[in-house]
Amino acid sequence: MDDVKVKASEYAELTGVSLNTVKNRIRAGVVRGSKEEDGIWYVYLSQDEYHHLMRSQEKRGERQREINNSLEKLKASFEGQLIATYIEIQMLKDLQKEELLHEMSSLYTLLAVREKEIQIMRNQLEEAEKALKEREESIKELQKKLAELEKSLKALENQLRDKELSLAEKDIQMQKMLLEKEKELLSKTAQIEQLKRELEIKGGKE
Repeated sequence: MDDVKVKASEYAELTGVSLNTVKNRIRAGVVRGSKEEDGIWYVYLSQDEYHHLMRSQEKRGERQREINNSLEKLKASFEGQLIATYIEIQMLKDLQKEELLHEMSSLYTLLAVREKEIQIMRNQLEEAEKALKEREESIKELQKKLAELEKSLKALENQLRDKELSLAEKDIQMQKMLLEKEKELLSKTAQIEQLKRELEIKGGKE
């Protein structure tokens, strides 16, 4: 069965409370309703709830008419007028008192809801701060590991440079040794050639 949508002001009239009380009850979630795009506050009622409120309003209207009739009868005399005026003032005070109690009740309910929302937000904030702290610690740990890796990399680079220098020095020494060996070989070859020439000269003389 579809809900009945009534203006918050109409609902306030049906229930005998102020419009502010109805709005506070909507905000607190006690009454189903909302402020729609047209800027007007509405209350959403089931068919049974709506008919019950209508019957209640009719009964209140009947009681009020009975009271008004009784007051009119009292006003027939001067003394009755005083009594009727006193009763009307008391009724107005009672109505104002009841309205004030409704306002206070709705405000206390709204306050409780807001306190709960604040507590939830505080918990979320604490969790976010905790997560942020853990993330910061994780970042610091990663930065520390990165610094260690950079230090290790630098040490490896230094070792590699030392190895390259050492290999270069050994290569130079090897080149020097090869040059010396070539010189020795050339010298030996020259000596052999010299001996061959000498032998050929001796052989020719014989």
